[in-house]
Amino acid sequence: MTDIGNTRDSVRACSAGSAVRAVAANVTALLFAPFARLYGFSAAWLGLLTAVGFAAQMCADFLLLFLADRVGYRRLACTASLLACGGLLAYGSAPLWLHGSGLYALIAGATALFAFAGGMLEVVLSNVADTLPSGSGASIGSLHTMYARVQAALCLFLLVYFAAFGVEDWNGAVVALAALPAIAFALLLRAPLPHMEREAPPRAAFRPFYIFALCAVFFGYGAEVVMNQWISAFVSESLGSVAGGLLGCALFALCLGTGGWLYVRRRREGTSFYTLIFAALAAAAAYVAAALSADVPALFCAAACGLFVGYLTPGAMEAASGFLPRTGGWMLASLAVAQDAGGAVLPAAAGALAGEGSLRTSFLLLAAVPAAAALSLSCMAVIRARALRQRGGKRRKLGRKFR
Repeated sequence: MTDIGNTRDSVRACSAGSAVRAVAANVTALLFAPFARLYGFSAAWLGLLTAVGFAAQMCADFLLLFLADRVGYRRLACTASLLACGGLLAYGSAPLWLHGSGLYALIAGATALFAFAGGMLEVVLSNVADTLPSGSGASIGSLHTMYARVQAALCLFLLVYFAAFGVEDWNGAVVALAALPAIAFALLLRAPLPHMEREAPPRAAFRPFYIFALCAVFFGYGAEVVMNQWISAFVSESLGSVAGGLLGCALFALCLGTGGWLYVRRRREGTSFYTLIFAALAAAAAYVAAALSADVPALFCAAACGLFVGYLTPGAMEAASGFLPRTGGWMLASLAVAQDAGGAVLPAAAGALAGEGSLRTSFLLLAAVPAAAALSLSCMAVIRARALRQRGGKRRKLGRKFR
């Protein structure tokens, strides 16, 4: 691992890249209600846009399984920033060129482009944060908190923009957002980023703990993305207002950031599998409460889910990477594949279920997703405790801290 000395510029560049990720992952979901109103896109079509975006992220993760430790992180991150900028520009200019099904196809293609860039940034920045000193202010948890803050700011930006220019001019807001990856490119170009030597993935990586870790990040991140992508449409459907949907999404993002902040605080002392399992079960309860409550209470239950998944998502990733063997960028890239697979499949399933019934029915059924994450984390905890007992010869508690 390269010694990068002063990390201030690296932390700033990582934060800018995480902000680009937040825009790439959320801008389409925030436009679900305008798209349905202006162009008549169905819930299934909107869910397919989410699937396209996260499938593109998953393709980026697969690519970086082979490139993360062979190509310099700066080169990868700068390339991703340029792709994100181009994708947002194509997305924002789409209504100027095509209409109807052609417009949908161009929006889907542009979504795939900037989502692919977001997937690259996720893997690269997670690896950079994992190599920085513990006191530098950069970690997987802190990047997730920055992501949530930018998501909340994005909701408020769109709310103000729509109030000033109307929902019909949504594409102007997207073109303006293309400035963010351009700024990130400038910061990443001059920031000192490490280059790690590639190591072959050891056989230990493929033992049961790793399999359950893949399941935990698949279901944990999927639980976050389902609510994140659909809360705006859910609130708009319940309250009959696009502005209400944006406010609901902003509230979810604030809860998500709070959950990430709590995780970062707890991580300094060492967190346990017990707290992650509790967060997953609480998220499942929030799904059920959102599905069964009246309109306004349902909004707050859905937003409160962000508090629990905000703690769960970085926790599941670091619980996995903290106990698995060090394999350079390969390990985090492989976990990111599973994470983005959950982000692709589960929101699309939510859209399909909503098309057959309603979003409330979808939320009720998909409460099983965070519950599955809790089950996977429980299996990881048991395997880890058993391994530590064998390794240390002492009895270890199930909730042993992994940090």
